[in-house]
Amino acid sequence: MTDTTSPTALLIADAIEASGKTQREIATEMGFERANVISMMKSGDMRIPLERIPAFAAATGVDSESLLKSAMLEYMPETWNVVAKSKRAAGPAALVPEAQINIRGPAPVIERFKHLCAEDRRTYPEMLELLLIAAGQMSNRA
Repeated sequence: MTDTTSPTALLIADAIEASGKTQREIATEMGFERANVISMMKSGDMRIPLERIPAFAAATGVDSESLLKSAMLEYMPETWNVVAKSKRAAGPAALVPEAQINIRGPAPVIERFKHLCAEDRRTYPEMLELLLIAAGQMSNRA
C-alpha cells in the first residue's frame, strides 16, 4: 500500500491490488509504454489523466464513475460541483448513494463475471443486483 493522503491515489492503489495484475500489464492496457506511470499515479506523484480513467477502469475492474468523481473532487472541485449540481437537477434517481467495492478472487471467476456483464450488456452494479435478487429467491425456497 502507499503512504499518500490522496484519496484518488489510494483508490488507484486499491484497484491495482484487487485486480491481481502487474503495473506493467495495467500500463499496457491503458496505452502507456512504461509501468512507472502507474507507479506514480498509485503513489500520488502523478494525477491520473481523466481521459485515461475508462481504460484504467477496464484494466482493473474499478468503477469508472467512482474513480472519476474522486479524481474530479480532488483535482478540480469547482468543476465537479457544477457537474454534481446538474446531476441533482436531473432528479432523485441521480442522488442514489454509491459505494465502491473491490473484490479479490480467482481471475477466471472475475473474468467470467465481467464476460457475463458484457454479454448481458449490464454494468457490474446491475449484474450484482440481479445476482443478489436470485440468491435471495433461492434462500427463500430453502
